[in-house]
Amino acid sequence: MATRNFWIKAEVDGRETPLSGGPRSKDGGMDVLLTVREDGGISEAVRIVCWSDGAKNIVRVFFNGEIIAEREYRR
Repeated sequence: MATRNFWIKAEVDGRETPLSGGPRSKDGGMDVLLTVREDGGISEAVRIVCWSDGAKNIVRVFFNGEIIAEREYRR
C-alpha cells in the first residue's frame, strides 16, 4: 500500500463516515482550517499547513495567526 506524505482523518458528529484524505502527488501539501462561531461571526481557531520540500515533510500549526508548533520529518 502506498503511503502519502500527509493524511487527515476527522470524526464529525452527525456524519456516518469520517472525513479523510491526503494530497494526490508525492510532493503535495495540505492547508487545514478549523473555524469557530464567535459572537455571531466566524473566527479562525487553528490552521495547520503541511508541505514537502523534497527531502522533508514540514508541518506548521498556527493559533491566532502565530506559529505555535512546527516540525520537520525526513522523507
